[in-house]
Amino acid sequence: MSFKNIMLTIQYDGFLFQGFQIQKNERTVQEELNKALNKLTSENIRIVSAGRTDAGVHANCQVVNFLTTTKIRADKFYFHLLKFLPDDILAINSQEVSLYFHSRFSAKIKTYHYKISMKKILHPIYRNYMENITYPLDFDRLKEAMEILKGEHDFKAFMLEEKNDTINTNRVLDDAYYFIDKDVLTLVFKAESFLHNQVRIMSGTLIEYARGKLTKEDLLSFFDPKNSKKAGPTLKAGGLYLERIEY
Repeated sequence: MSFKNIMLTIQYDGFLFQGFQIQKNERTVQEELNKALNKLTSENIRIVSAGRTDAGVHANCQVVNFLTTTKIRADKFYFHLLKFLPDDILAINSQEVSLYFHSRFSAKIKTYHYKISMKKILHPIYRNYMENITYPLDFDRLKEAMEILKGEHDFKAFMLEEKNDTINTNRVLDDAYYFIDKDVLTLVFKAESFLHNQVRIMSGTLIEYARGKLTKEDLLSFFDPKNSKKAGPTLKAGGLYLERIEY
């Protein structure tokens, strides 16, 4: 019996999920994916994911990998899996990779998008898929703040408080920029890894800066290890998308 390592790329609408990771008595992406894989292969498959998105967060590119002895062709695996998946999960690609490949630890860059509608009134259909900001924003200030966030910093002020106080909160933000399409502002963040809620808190902080509610000194103070004030606010989960993973 020989195992092969399958890399599977999926998309999902996070609205009706309590996040990616399995939780007792909750609907999660991992649970639904496990059930579908087990039905397809008749094996007890254990998947490894590139990241664990929170409740309500969406993915345009989530990557998982798993070992299997199935004879299904690796490049056709995603197609055969489709009929076992719920409507809010879509498998879009599959391929065989080295047995040493790990979807999380092999990842080099993860890209997240945070979407903000700037319309005065947001149609109800979009309320679970983007934030709604109606304040006037200074986009020169927004660009300035994103430049400040880039690079290596202690992002402790930009994370949800964890029970584990020993976590390393230093991260390198490789890139941060924005683009506007019609009335939708998209904030883009690229890094090898992020802290819990980091992107949503950075997004809220950037909006406060673009509104003129924070000074440059305020923003820089969040990186001071002596600082006890948290950045934010934390924008809602529905505006966040795991957009791309590079290996």
